[in-house]
Amino acid sequence: MAEANLSVDVYERLSERILKWEYPPGHRLTEEELCSEFAVSRSPIREALGMLAERGLVDKKACQGYTVRRLDLKEIKDLYDVRIILETAVMDYLCEKGVDGATLDVLDERWKALLDGLPELAPNAAAEDEEFHRLLARECGNGALALMLADIDSRIHFVRISDITNTERLRRTCSDHLEIIGALKRRDRAAAVAALRRNIEWGKTNVEAAIRDALVRAHLAM
Repeated sequence: MAEANLSVDVYERLSERILKWEYPPGHRLTEEELCSEFAVSRSPIREALGMLAERGLVDKKACQGYTVRRLDLKEIKDLYDVRIILETAVMDYLCEKGVDGATLDVLDERWKALLDGLPELAPNAAAEDEEFHRLLARECGNGALALMLADIDSRIHFVRISDITNTERLRRTCSDHLEIIGALKRRDRAAAVAALRRNIEWGKTNVEAAIRDALVRAHLAM
């Protein structure tokens, strides 16, 4: 395999570990250990670490190497604000242009089923929530917009998995999503945006608790 491909492979695997908190903030990444683990030379490891640094997932310090970047609470909340702006644009577009009725019917059936299944929690509620928002973004047909939202999703994934963890939160999420679906069917922009903002704002208020939960999980896994 070419070194460029090796670099991308290492980068993707390390990035996933960082975003899933398998490596907590402050965790040190050494070239020697990574070369041994991935059975590659230093060159692709250095390139992968450089890509992680460019994306802001690790910090590089002279004579200390690379460490997983410590979280900035304001930055995470800022990402939620940007997400609201971008997803409001999605609502604007879909209410103006319309959404395929069959797509909305499938979403409607799925979230009604999750709601009817309560008090039992869906095993992948956070993933279901992420896919709901991503599908609507893809419906716009704007690849750049979808990619921007996917990048934000990856950065706040640790919050999402700590978000829908109880019956009441899933009930609220189902209600918000069903309201969004109904508003899109009616092309009611105001109702769609109101439900969307309520849905995202709750996650934003959960950031600090999610960070604590993620730190505990990371500590227990080490």
